Amino acid sequence: MKKLMLIALILIFANGSAFAAAEWNFYGSARISTFVTDWQENFLTPGTGGPITGTSPDTKAYEQDLNGNARIGARIKVSDNLKTRFEYGAKDGNANLRILWGEWNFGPGSLGVGQHYTPLAFPYSNQVYNIYEMKDGDINMSIFGLLYGDRQAMIRLKFGTFQIAAVEPRELVYAYYTFDGTDASAMASQPNTETKLPNIQAKYRLDFDWGHLNLAAGLQSFEVVDSGQSFDVDSYVLALGARVNAGKAYFKGNVWGGQNVGNLANILVNGQVFSTIEGAMNVVRDGAGSGFARWSDGSLNAVAGATHPERGITDNDALAALIVAGYEIKRGLYLEGGLGYTRTKLDAPGAEDDDCIAWYIQSTIFLAEGVFLTPEIGGVDAQEDGQPVLFYAGIKWQVNF
Repeated sequence: MKKLMLIALILIFANGSAFAAAEWNFYGSARISTFVTDWQENFLTPGTGGPITGTSPDTKAYEQDLNGNARIGARIKVSDNLKTRFEYGAKDGNANLRILWGEWNFGPGSLGVGQHYTPLAFPYSNQVYNIYEMKDGDINMSIFGLLYGDRQAMIRLKFGTFQIAAVEPRELVYAYYTFDGTDASAMASQPNTETKLPNIQAKYRLDFDWGHLNLAAGLQSFEVVDSGQSFDVDSYVLALGARVNAGKAYFKGNVWGGQNVGNLANILVNGQVFSTIEGAMNVVRDGAGSGFARWSDGSLNAVAGATHPERGITDNDALAALIVAGYEIKRGLYLEGGLGYTRTKLDAPGAEDDDCIAWYIQSTIFLAEGVFLTPEIGGVDAQEDGQPVLFYAGIKWQVNF
């Protein structure tokens, strides 16, 4: 027993010494959004999380939320070669893990393990409007043109400005309406899937005196398994981004596209912005508008006289673009505006483009060290008849500490 106690004391002392030797730098950011929205043809009722029959009347609403990306975290330098970081957010008022990351520098490069932003991320927009039901805050045009693969569990190798990662796979499809023998309008649940590999993502940045260029790509494949058969769902993304500095002005933008992109990066074309990516297959009418392949079990063809997709996968092609321009009027006062475009189209006879345009204009005003506010106006136009048109105006309030 005495030996065990002695070993425990030695371990506690050793761990305490290591803890004290590490450099801990805590940080936080409190963020509140206050916006007035004006919806037209809004068929999703705010707060319900699901569709309703037909379209609701035009609605105007005041929204005030704690941003989901309000955060607290720390950067920890364990040694010259080992650095770690954790960060918690406040989505829906609850603590949620945003980043948990450790990175070891082994000389020629570094090995990172944990949850962090994936290589499919071009941080080119500062848009702040808080899309209400998602409660994310600072959407940054990340579903309306900006390339954004979210924060995912991954293993990443980085060599200078090149990085490649094995990322947690996302195995989702848009489940087409199915027929259960009695109700032809029942939405199918997600089918069974199998995957044998992670999704692979890579990014390379070329730096110049005037700015930089970014090149990125992602690839993933999995199978839908149904009644003893398997159907391949192949996803890929190719992307080009750039930033150009011109005195106090700057210009940023990207263009990207691919097939079944929803499993690699976030996109939205139908203006159903009260949905979440996970809900796109369950409560949103058109999950294909979120970049997912369509799955059909063929059962709707059992309805007399009906013609519906045959059993199998229909691929979904996507294209997205974003352009941002900004100017520093004086120290602590900035102007920025952006325009985004998204489009998806099912690879099926007679399928039509489904597209969306989004825009914003903002000013970032620094009141004191770590204290600033961002007035912003903007809008979303889902383009199609019966799909939402949104105009919003408001302010994001932020204190960093």
